[in-house]
Amino acid sequence: MATDKPTDEDLLHATPGDAEAFGVFYRRHASAVLAYLLYRTRDAERALDLTAETFAAALQSCHRFRPAKGPARAWLFGIAKNVLSESERRRTRGERARRRLGIEPLVFEDPELARVEQLIDLERSDLPLTTLVGDLPPTQRDAVLGRIVDERGYGELAAEHDVSEHTIRQRVSRGLAYVAARARRTGNA
Repeated sequence: MATDKPTDEDLLHATPGDAEAFGVFYRRHASAVLAYLLYRTRDAERALDLTAETFAAALQSCHRFRPAKGPARAWLFGIAKNVLSESERRRTRGERARRRLGIEPLVFEDPELARVEQLIDLERSDLPLTTLVGDLPPTQRDAVLGRIVDERGYGELAAEHDVSEHTIRQRVSRGLAYVAARARRTGNA
């Protein structure tokens, strides 16, 4: 039975003359590569960055793909593994240099903290934050109030609640999303 669907190998061989061919290859495998990198890093932002690096490297080296050495998917995951390994080496070198120089690590703001501006406006509104978080599940309410009102770190909150930092980040993010949605519904945002 013939199929009109090009194989991964066909797409990689067509890429130098047809950018859309690589787009199809990307759409087929981006979720799987992201899942692999997310599993290995446990960091969504880093996994997204590494996924982009993986496909950039694949695009640059698609002319070197040889089907006789294995399937295109295996080739792609080999690239992902190499990108991850190089990223780990860079992080390790950077950490060593930072410690050697006595420089404190930079702490970048989390995406959900962009919502703090909304919360500040909410505090100035007729409906205070404590009212908005009042019907959150206690774990989310404590995480939001601890992070936003008390300005405590994720690590500190995670240790206090005996959960991972990832869990605390999720609770803060979900709690803030609920608070923002509730404020919009009540006309206070």
